[in-house]
Amino acid sequence: MEWNSWLGLLPFGIDIVVRIATGIRVIYRRDKVTSSLSWLILLVFVPFFSWIIYFLIGEPRLGRRRLASFEHLCREQRATTLDLWLSRARVEKHPDPNLGHVARLCEAVSDYPVIGGNSLLLMDSAPNVLDSLIADIDAAAHHCHLLYYIWMPAGGGLRVAKALTRAASRGVTCRVLVDAVGSRAFLASQAAAEMRRAGVRLVPALPVRAYRALLERVDLRNHRKLAVIDGRTAYCGSQNITDETYRSRRRRKTGPWIDATVRIEGPAVAAIQSVFLRDWAFDSGETVTDLDAYFPNPHTPGESAIHVVPSGPGPQPDAIHQAVISLLYAAREEIIMTTPYFVPDEALLGALVSASLRGVDVTLVLPDVLDAPIVAAAGRSFYDDLLTAGVKILHHTDGLLHAKTATIDRRLGVITSANLDIRSFWLNFELSLFIYDSDFASTLRFLQMKYITESEPITLTSWVARPAWRRFTDNAAQLLAPLL
Repeated sequence: MEWNSWLGLLPFGIDIVVRIATGIRVIYRRDKVTSSLSWLILLVFVPFFSWIIYFLIGEPRLGRRRLASFEHLCREQRATTLDLWLSRARVEKHPDPNLGHVARLCEAVSDYPVIGGNSLLLMDSAPNVLDSLIADIDAAAHHCHLLYYIWMPAGGGLRVAKALTRAASRGVTCRVLVDAVGSRAFLASQAAAEMRRAGVRLVPALPVRAYRALLERVDLRNHRKLAVIDGRTAYCGSQNITDETYRSRRRRKTGPWIDATVRIEGPAVAAIQSVFLRDWAFDSGETVTDLDAYFPNPHTPGESAIHVVPSGPGPQPDAIHQAVISLLYAAREEIIMTTPYFVPDEALLGALVSASLRGVDVTLVLPDVLDAPIVAAAGRSFYDDLLTAGVKILHHTDGLLHAKTATIDRRLGVITSANLDIRSFWLNFELSLFIYDSDFASTLRFLQMKYITESEPITLTSWVARPAWRRFTDNAAQLLAPLL
């Protein structure tokens, strides 16, 4: 055989060798079985592109040096902030003895204790959230800290930008961290330029550059949504800096987006502050030293006890996942959950099925139309198992339900930035509030019941009767579930 024939076969030989080596790498990592099998199937049947895709997104890499830096920040910040707020805010006796084991798990995976004495306001209107946030920014005396995944460059986003510009102009320290991908349009906007000119410190989180793809996974995103004003007031939930006019670039006909946000006053604000400062130091390189100014003596305006649980690549990548699974197994009467993106792993699926089979009334409320069709199809592939076990599934038809909430036995409420999918549980930086307060849980449940009245139930009879081609496409999408 001539040399040019051998050279023609060389790329195929290299591809086979690299795919075998990548398959060995997948097996060596001992990742979740479903994820490993998906990658192995892809490596067997898709030449050339499969190992390139694995190289880009197969492992949750932040880069060795960046990951070491983040873990160091986590340890350092915990050591420097304990004396300032943890000892003064901790709840020594859990407010709900039936959920004490859940609180112990949350503390073990997050390093944050239950924090009592908080006043909460639940908001489900995008304009109201932005109006309240702008009012707090306009009243700020010392600092404004904001961290969001998406920031609209116009509309409500422009209004918040102008409020921060006013605050910075009167001497208030304003730090803003926005995800480099989710807020790409905002970072390039005139509003961002004006904020910087006024003195607002605006930093992109997890910037994406071509050379970083060689060392780290570029689709790991900072998906948190939080704001802290003067260390005394905080916001947390599913709403970005967006108003009711926001539409996804992927599917503009979906919407309006429907969210849930909590405004917090009390000692738990310090825990959210610590999450922000850690992320800020990681991406900006600035470590705040005057901690007394950012962690003022806490006041206790209310009675709600809160567990702040952050998660993401680092010391505890699956903190929220473990906490959610624990909650589902702790439920005795009722579970209601809302989420836009539903792609459960085996543990979450098993917990939901187990809860329903032991007599717990389990309800899932999901959007009827989603801006990510493949993700929606992968989620639908799990309906058979859930409906057979007695889980109630409803499709919300009045807008894109983006609120990520849960109530357990009308005793505990959850407001989070995390979806019920593998990406939120293991890849993105997320933030959840586990609220041990029956009054707040009842208020949140009332909001969930509103979502339910705007939804259409999915019955097992109608579901099994759907066209064969739909079943096939959903099941095909399920094969990609561990990769979504």
